[in-house]
Amino acid sequence: MTAVLLLGLVLAQLLSAVIDILDRHRAFYRSTTLQVAEHISDLAKILDAIRPEDRAQVISKVSDRALSISLSRAADGASSVSMRPYERAFQAMVRHDLGPGWQVQVRLHRSSRPAGRRAASFSDAPANVLDRYLTLQFFPIPRGFAFMTRIQLRDGSWVTFSAPFPHGYVTRFYVLLPKLALMLAVIVALMLVAMRWVTNPMKKMAQAALALGQDLGRPPLKESGPEEVRATARALNVMQLRLQDYVRDRSAMLAALSHDLKTFITRLRLRSELLPDGDHRDRLIGDLDDMSAMVNATLDYLRGVNPHGTRSLFDVTALVESVRIDAEDMGWSVAVSGTAHGPFLGNAQDLRRCLMNLVENAVKYGGKATIQLEESTDELTISVFDPGPGIPPEERERVFEPFYRGESARPDGAGLGLNIARSIARAHGGDVVLQPDTPQGFCTAIRLPRLHK
Repeated sequence: MTAVLLLGLVLAQLLSAVIDILDRHRAFYRSTTLQVAEHISDLAKILDAIRPEDRAQVISKVSDRALSISLSRAADGASSVSMRPYERAFQAMVRHDLGPGWQVQVRLHRSSRPAGRRAASFSDAPANVLDRYLTLQFFPIPRGFAFMTRIQLRDGSWVTFSAPFPHGYVTRFYVLLPKLALMLAVIVALMLVAMRWVTNPMKKMAQAALALGQDLGRPPLKESGPEEVRATARALNVMQLRLQDYVRDRSAMLAALSHDLKTFITRLRLRSELLPDGDHRDRLIGDLDDMSAMVNATLDYLRGVNPHGTRSLFDVTALVESVRIDAEDMGWSVAVSGTAHGPFLGNAQDLRRCLMNLVENAVKYGGKATIQLEESTDELTISVFDPGPGIPPEERERVFEPFYRGESARPDGAGLGLNIARSIARAHGGDVVLQPDTPQGFCTAIRLPRLHK
């Protein structure tokens, strides 16, 4: 938008400059030619009033490089030549100053002769290139051309005046350019301020829309800027409230349903204990255990991750080591490599839950897990490797969906582990990504930006 407006301003400034220069040249031409016409008219009146034998002496005194005068007895065939617009305009000026009853003929000709040479005849009229020079008034009026004006005195003789065509630089473009540049700079500065006033709220709305997917409970967007931007921000805030109400109602309904299911599962389990021993009783208790695990996982998922929970600095290496110890207590084979040299700002309990879900998946499908710590100035990466078969390419994004279980999934899961892990990582501004075919096997990595207080 700034580039388009800037281009329009530049073109408008150039067009206004062209119009201004054209107007100045027209005014310059008219004023100077009026002066020349008045001077020629006054000299013609003087020469007409004195005796013919004294005219040569007067002409020799008033002739100079700016005005050449000569006398002749004939009209030199001027009436047979068609006149150009500039010639007709100058003829009208001379006739106006002389008054009625005078014969006036005007032609333009090249005048490059030194002073003292005879005036050119009307047959020296230039070709059409002169018309092209004179109509392009954007440029300085060209040198080397003169008005040749022939006036018939009352005794029948003719006097010829050769006056250079008015020339000069009315407005030099390099003088006008700094003024245009200053005006353009002021306009561009105001335009940039206006554009920032419009685009900053739009940029904040774009950031808020992206953040809404990670944190539905974020503060509402400030409604500022132009009316259209405020209306869009207002609509985004209303949408956020409606989404919060929807998620809250859905979570409450599912939580109540899961709680009631736990009650019924507990009753069924107590009743199944009263059944006589046998395969039927064992299978029933196993099904009830699976249902209980699924309900518990669903409740954990519905509790969600609180992005505004308490965050503090903690030792990532110690957290990973505690996950390894707990995993070994459950009979899992887990190894750890790498260390984090600095503390990390985040929710240690949530991140421990995130890492434990990834380790559980690695052990479940690969038999063992290896946790590797890597860090840089701005990012912390916790990778979990396993030698299992991995996840098919077409399922690598779907496994993060709630309750999704692929064809190779074990029957004892609810399909929520990876979804919960990614939710926790994204609540910290990071993500959980899958990296297949690494030298150490299939990799699930937690990437977290280093947050600062």
